[in-house]
Amino acid sequence: MLYSISGKLIIKKQNFVVVEANGIGFKLFVSSKTARQLPKIGSRSALFCYTNFKQDGVELYGFASERELEIFELLISANGIGPKAGLKIFEAIKIDNLLAAIKQGRSDLLTKVAGIGDKKAQRLVLELRDKIKHYKSEEEVALMETDVDIEKALKNLGYRQNEIKEAIKNLPSKVKKTEERLRAALKFLSK
Repeated sequence: MLYSISGKLIIKKQNFVVVEANGIGFKLFVSSKTARQLPKIGSRSALFCYTNFKQDGVELYGFASERELEIFELLISANGIGPKAGLKIFEAIKIDNLLAAIKQGRSDLLTKVAGIGDKKAQRLVLELRDKIKHYKSEEEVALMETDVDIEKALKNLGYRQNEIKEAIKNLPSKVKKTEERLRAALKFLSK
């Protein structure tokens, strides 16, 4: 089974690309978002792959990052979601929004995807909610990195670790900038 392909990008369409590696052209189905992220034709390119074995052949699906591949594999592990439907979901919803919708049980957001009705969306949320708990959105990761900086700053100001953890835990998620989050933490600690 292929995990990744690296080679010269020789064809680039909206829903598939062809990467030539060692004289062999591999056709990979991709989302239009992934296609836009790839370099121009003739350039060297690398994609992570999902291999789908069918009765009439083998299909490859390409992803710009390993994280995208992992989430795609989780998505198609749900009952009634095949690789083509998985790509449609990736096409319609940003990965971070998809993760957030599933974590929050918002099946209504998934019904915006063509071919995903209420029942399928609810089943998707039900089957994947526990599986994706450990996945953080890029925004969540950025907030976590910001909070590490805030923790260091508060430690330098003489606050104890338990106070710092409590302050960070109570920061509103809508406050994104480091300075604003630090201000909010200091305000919490001054109570």
